[in-house]
Amino acid sequence: MNRLMRDLGPISEAPAFPLAAGAIAPLRARAEAAGSGDFTPLWSGQAAALGVEMTARALMEKRVREAKTLLS
Repeated sequence: MNRLMRDLGPISEAPAFPLAAGAIAPLRARAEAAGSGDFTPLWSGQAAALGVEMTARALMEKRVREAKTLLS
């Protein structure tokens, strides 16, 4: 969550790609040049709620197990 997401709130119909990113490009450039992520897009899509918190190591181990299962 960053300032852009808080200020805009939920959007039922986002502009078509890449229009949304272009619209905030000047804000993003200035914020990121100052070391801030306040206007960096945080794309997640409708499956974001399905995400599970885990370490990168745990994720990779899970993917290796799944790949082995599929290949056997």
